[in-house]
Amino acid sequence: MTTAGLLSAGLVAATLFVVHRGRRAVALAHARRGLVAYRPPGTERVVLPAPHRVRAALDELDLGVHHDIVWHAWIAAAAVLPALGLLCAGAGLAVLLLVTVGVAPFLAWRANRGRRDARVEAALPLALEAVARSLRSGAGLRGAVAEAAASAPGVLAVDLARSARAAEAVGVVDALERWGRRRPLPGVRLAVAALCLGAETGGAQARAIDGVAATLRQRLAIAAEARSLASQARASAAVIALAPIGFCGLASTTDQRVGAFLFRSGAGLAVLTAGLLLDAVGALWMARLTRITP
Repeated sequence: MTTAGLLSAGLVAATLFVVHRGRRAVALAHARRGLVAYRPPGTERVVLPAPHRVRAALDELDLGVHHDIVWHAWIAAAAVLPALGLLCAGAGLAVLLLVTVGVAPFLAWRANRGRRDARVEAALPLALEAVARSLRSGAGLRGAVAEAAASAPGVLAVDLARSARAAEAVGVVDALERWGRRRPLPGVRLAVAALCLGAETGGAQARAIDGVAATLRQRLAIAAEARSLASQARASAAVIALAPIGFCGLASTTDQRVGAFLFRSGAGLAVLTAGLLLDAVGALWMARLTRITP
């Protein structure tokens, strides 16, 4: 079988493995949460479930994909890609692919770990406006929070629904304060303060909540303007970080001597490893310089 055939067969096998394991993981998760009553035979537990730290890291990314699907995809890539590299270009490419599979997810997490918090902050103004509308219609604060949870997206919907359920046992103020401690974001703290103040003192709760929503919207507009001003710097940083890798791949495929030196000789492997490490450090540093902090 040719190298292209081996590569295609390996990728197909890895894809089928990930899809199969992912469907089993999602079915189990739905069954445990009570979303479905059916549990496929042989799926009493997920084989090689994602560790707790991996789940926490993926929660920060808010990918919208089940943890076990991503975990199984990473395991398949770590098993298949180095083996294909060994068959195609020897031990050098196999080691390079193994290091890449191990390091690339960490770099992606470092660059995008604030996505969940950013989405929560972005959805807060609409959620607070929904709470204010429910209060104007005569609903209580707990009911208004529950109604806002039904229309809120993603993680914010889960947080609001949890707070509404907890309010039945500990009271709405304690439930909201727990949410603020569990999600210590500036926008969440401001929203919790406004909601708790209205619940404790009474008065025009809806007007105060609308004011907080307007404040949060102005803050998000300023942050969006700052991101747009920094977009050129981020694009330049991405080009600087990816250009050496692209040039290395192009040179290796067009000139066999370059590929043989980089992947089959000790000096080439040392040069390639040092270059990739320096490129990764530079990418992290440029990402830190261009990051927009709230």
